[in-house]
Amino acid sequence: MNEAHAAVCHVGLDRQVRRQLRKWPQRPPGVMPSLNQPGTWLRGRPGDAAGPAHPFLKLPGSNRLRTLPDGLWLHFSPSAGDPYVDILGLMAL
Repeated sequence: MNEAHAAVCHVGLDRQVRRQLRKWPQRPPGVMPSLNQPGTWLRGRPGDAAGPAHPFLKLPGSNRLRTLPDGLWLHFSPSAGDPYVDILGLMAL
């Protein structure tokens, strides 16, 4: 398989994966509400294709070496006294 054909296949697969992930809800499938893990889920990626910006992951303090996961969900703590964010990222390989 030549490089041009492989690149076209890769782009097509990326689109297919994003299209399927857009069907997923704000809370990742299979994650049930729990009294032990209260909080709010937010889907960060894939976002609206027409949107101007989407979140990404990078090393703290770095302006390079960032990754754009195919799927990204954020789980925010409900407590101001113990703030945290859990991150669930999916990469299609």
